[in-house]
Amino acid sequence: MVTEPNNVIAIVPMKPLAQGKSRLSQSLTAEQRADLVLALLRRVILAIKAASVDTVWVVGGDDRVREMAESLGGECLEELGVDLNDTLKKAFALAFEQGKSALFVAGDLPFLKPADIHSMMQASRRQGNVTLAPARRDGGTNAILVPLGVPLEPELGQRSFMKHLTQAARLETSVAINSSQGLGFDLDVVDDLETFQHMEPGLLERLSEERKSGSSDSGS
Repeated sequence: MVTEPNNVIAIVPMKPLAQGKSRLSQSLTAEQRADLVLALLRRVILAIKAASVDTVWVVGGDDRVREMAESLGGECLEELGVDLNDTLKKAFALAFEQGKSALFVAGDLPFLKPADIHSMMQASRRQGNVTLAPARRDGGTNAILVPLGVPLEPELGQRSFMKHLTQAARLETSVAINSSQGLGFDLDVVDDLETFQHMEPGLLERLSEERKSGSSDSGS
């Protein structure tokens, strides 16, 4: 038996669009960066929903982020903490209060598929394991499934994957590792743009088309 999607709340933290993807500013205008952030968020929410996780919390962001999230069936929460990790810690606690496990998913995963979310839940083995998805670059963590009540605190940032492993060992909590491509590749720096365009030619144009199509659909 594996973790059931209806026992999980997915949590996607977001910045206001004006603050998003600042490291791409040499290649993209502010509006292009905002469009990219929204397009990536759309892909992530749709993948989570398609994996039958009914509850998706988008935490933080701004009006355009909230409009996008709500149009796709997500629920929007105000910023909860003083920084990303504090916000996630408090979001995990809210999920636990509802009797659910907490699934953090980064909002900038262009290749995320429903199968990646399913594999996170399968790896948890009936919610017994903390499941971590390492980022391919910088030793970060792009997804964390924390079973109900496990006091693992998020330590996102560079080398966070090893920090999470160390913390889990200290808590004597078993850990599963999910290294799928969809969870490993986040889009954050200029090199990512170039790499991903090779992996999926026309990616940026496709993302833009998907977002525009989604906006017109939700507005009709």
